[in-house]
Amino acid sequence: MSKPTIHDVARVAGVSIKTVSRVLNGEPKASPATRERVMAAVASLDYSPNLSARSLSASRNFMMAFVFGTYPEEPNVSLQNEYIAGLQVGAVTAARAAGFHLLVEPLEMTDAGFAERAARIISMPAVDGFVIMPGLADDPRLLRVLTERRGHYVRVSPGVELPALPAMVRIDDYRASAEMTRHLLELGHRRIGFIGGRPNFGSAELRLQAFRDVMRAAGTFDPDLVRNGDYTRASGRVAGGELLALDPRPTAIFAANDSMAIGVMALAQQQGLGVPADLSVAGIDDISMASAIWPALTTVRQPIIAMGAAAATYIVAASRSRDAPPHLPFFAHELVVRDSTAPPGQPARR
Repeated sequence: MSKPTIHDVARVAGVSIKTVSRVLNGEPKASPATRERVMAAVASLDYSPNLSARSLSASRNFMMAFVFGTYPEEPNVSLQNEYIAGLQVGAVTAARAAGFHLLVEPLEMTDAGFAERAARIISMPAVDGFVIMPGLADDPRLLRVLTERRGHYVRVSPGVELPALPAMVRIDDYRASAEMTRHLLELGHRRIGFIGGRPNFGSAELRLQAFRDVMRAAGTFDPDLVRNGDYTRASGRVAGGELLALDPRPTAIFAANDSMAIGVMALAQQQGLGVPADLSVAGIDDISMASAIWPALTTVRQPIIAMGAAAATYIVAASRSRDAPPHLPFFAHELVVRDSTAPPGQPARR
């Protein structure tokens, strides 16, 4: 079977070869819908351009780095995280389609030697740009390194905007969390627990703040119903256990991501509680497991793969032209109501 060509990509996507070229080169002229069709065609065909001619004619290495944080007490957490995995799938698909290699670089989040390790990664001369994962995107130690070194950087789901580092890929985390909180209130829940993510994640802080604001506006906020997690399933079980031990227990728990929400559901069912008859559960992300479990999880969908692809495409454009866009717009999110939430006392639909 012959290797797919740019002509095949154009045919499958239903666009011109010139349009495919624009998308793969990171040019801003193509619409989001066209980009999505082209990238879907690239992925389905497993298309990648031949780099030999460019490598011979230029000194560039056509590389970008995907940098994520690891934790010594949980060395494999980021690698097991479906959110990070989805971003990586999008980034590697877009990078490969543009003729770039994607380097995956873990960065241990310990105090000792962090700045030196970060500087060593960011200073790699062969790399055209860096996609910085959540947590690291708001870490003041890494931000100092980034602002001191000129380069192309895209931060994923940061909580703060920085003039020196304007390129960001994100949804409106505050609005997404507020919409989910209102959904639970509209179902009739008043005693709602919340499980937040890692405190150093900007997205976690925004989601917690939105929950507080909406609950306070409704006159139902109770700080005893807030617990911290770390975006892992295990932390959802632990925090969920603390909330379910309260008297009276909450009638709903909103976790700041799907992994923690799934941990809550597993614990609730282990304790003999029906979801959603005894406890409604909701999350954010819409990872693949959210729709595969029973009852299916109510969540906020964010286009994780498309966000990873956009980050990589930005690096491609920035490395090729001084006219790359200074920032990326918010990606649209969607409230996805499934069977894990219902009015208090109402069982899941069968």
